[in-house]
Amino acid sequence: MTLAFHNYPGLHIRSEHGFSVRNSVWLLLFVCLLTTDLSAQYLPVPAAELKKQITAAKADSTRSRLYGILGWSLRFTDSKESQRMADEMIRLSQPANDYLRLAEAYRIKGFARVLEQKLSETLELYATGERYAVKANNSAMLAHFKSLTAGMYQDKGDYDKAIHYYLEGLKIAETSKDPEMIATLANNLAEAYSDAGRSVELTLPYYQIALKEEIAMANWQYVGMIYSNMAKDYMLAGKSAEAEQAAAKAIDNIHKKDDRDYVYATVMTDIGEVYAGIGKYNEAEKYLQEGFRILDSIGTKDNKLIPLAALARLYSRQQQPGKAQQAAKQLLQLAGTYKSKLFLRDGYKVLSDVARQKGQPTLALQYFEQYKNWDDSVFNENRERSIANAESRMKLVQKELEVKYEAEKKTKENEELRLSNLGLQNRTVAAIIIAFLLLVLGVVLVLANRGKTKKNRQLEMQKKIIEQQSGEKDILIREINHRVKNNLQVISSLLNLQAYSLTDPEAIDALRDSHKRVKAISLIHQKLYGFEAIAAIPLEEYISSLFADLKTMYAASDVGLVCATRPRELYLDIESAVPVGLILNEVITNALKYAFPNGQPGILSIQVSDETERGYTVIVHDNGVGLPAGFDAAQSGSLGFRIIKELTRQLRGQYEYTSGPGTTFTLQFPNSNLRNKRNS
Repeated sequence: MTLAFHNYPGLHIRSEHGFSVRNSVWLLLFVCLLTTDLSAQYLPVPAAELKKQITAAKADSTRSRLYGILGWSLRFTDSKESQRMADEMIRLSQPANDYLRLAEAYRIKGFARVLEQKLSETLELYATGERYAVKANNSAMLAHFKSLTAGMYQDKGDYDKAIHYYLEGLKIAETSKDPEMIATLANNLAEAYSDAGRSVELTLPYYQIALKEEIAMANWQYVGMIYSNMAKDYMLAGKSAEAEQAAAKAIDNIHKKDDRDYVYATVMTDIGEVYAGIGKYNEAEKYLQEGFRILDSIGTKDNKLIPLAALARLYSRQQQPGKAQQAAKQLLQLAGTYKSKLFLRDGYKVLSDVARQKGQPTLALQYFEQYKNWDDSVFNENRERSIANAESRMKLVQKELEVKYEAEKKTKENEELRLSNLGLQNRTVAAIIIAFLLLVLGVVLVLANRGKTKKNRQLEMQKKIIEQQSGEKDILIREINHRVKNNLQVISSLLNLQAYSLTDPEAIDALRDSHKRVKAISLIHQKLYGFEAIAAIPLEEYISSLFADLKTMYAASDVGLVCATRPRELYLDIESAVPVGLILNEVITNALKYAFPNGQPGILSIQVSDETERGYTVIVHDNGVGLPAGFDAAQSGSLGFRIIKELTRQLRGQYEYTSGPGTTFTLQFPNSNLRNKRNS
């Protein structure tokens, strides 16, 4: 959750997959209006009483202050009246050059534009307010405008600019030793780094800065909120133990006060999402329901989308179709009201899963197609924004180079003029000769330097163009993988739905086996567009995802996975990933179906190594009942073993099955070109 001076002009969250969703809905809450007395100036006052005080006030400065209080109190209920109050502040404050009131007025106007979704106008108003804060010499107000501006860029997905403004604001706050702004900006900066994909090791120091200031001020609700932010970062980094520890600290601190307000509800929601992310569904449901209940009771309808979407996904995972369907339909109704494509997508996905669980294949496919349309829309918007941000940064760099070049050119011209004037002042023949020689030398140097500068500029521009083209190429490749993944998912869903309409057990098994194989390939393309290395997939991540899908499909809840790769971050290119993925799909399927009969618990161990001499080695071992006596995989006529045999031949490798105790499958095949390309 991103703070704005202990309040929230733009509340930032993450989805369960870890991608930022700040462009979906503006989730807004209370922002205290900065004045010389921040703690008492804008306490809630009835509008009627405020209007009486404005009428009775004699001094323009007093009326301007009261207009500000009234305008801020009306910002949610009457946006137009709130802006009119800000205009009155400007009218009264301009003649007296009351810069602080003017800054406050432009912040009210800017916040009203946020509520109206007029983001470009908001940035202009914030920039004007920032200039007045500088004139007022009010560092707290200036730092706050930096935070507001950074939050706007963060919501637009331009994390580089957001981080730039957060760092500027934090520097100002630290110079002025303002503890509230230091805490606010440190927390927001950590969130921006996290949304930009930086590691939890980079975000933690800034969370610690924010915690230090909040603990010193005994602001326990915000201490709890920061711990919930840390818990989410740990969860997204796959550090479940650390995530639980941070969540426990968030709960301890949020309960130090009896307030059950928006901050409390948001922390409950964050903790619920953390528990859902680490697989503790009962705890997740409790906290998500608490967050939803409080948000519903205080009337923040748009913010109810967050816990509602999380609850819908949670019920779907728990195979509770009734609850999942109810939550998903409520989510679609709210998301349609607030035009949130992301939550519309999530709602249709849950409804498709529920229909499939209920054995309604036609309805499941209809919902799935709507989910796919919204998912494509969100993906295309993100892609277009990424391209626009890249072009914006390119233009900015080009402009900076041009300004620098013109400055250097002007400096050189001034130097030439100085030398020329020096030569004219000297009337002697010797001075004329010396001046002439210096002038000639200067011209030669200038010409040489101009040629070099021009060449350097051309090289820089060519480099930028190449980088831009490379970025566009990566985006296109990611989109292709995304489209391939979606199409394969459609095929997979069609096969699965078709199975529901058949009665022949062998035909059903054949279709479902094909469904699993298509999904294994789909998962590869999903990993390709979801990671930085667009030409390769992280093998351990892929194996874990494949096992999770198959485990759910065969209801093998008591079978655990131990997966290890050597080296730790082992990648496979697309040429090798598809056959290896299909082979693993067959081997894991056999283990889940036959190794642990009658729900017997067990462990499946998968080890993959990449050695220069031996190539890749994949070992899959289970501690189940083992192979039947006399079993020979090479002589088996099943389709699964024929697939393994053919794909192993394509990899130019070899495999074997051994039994006792349990069953061990070993696959060896030569190194791909991937490592050679990386090391060259």
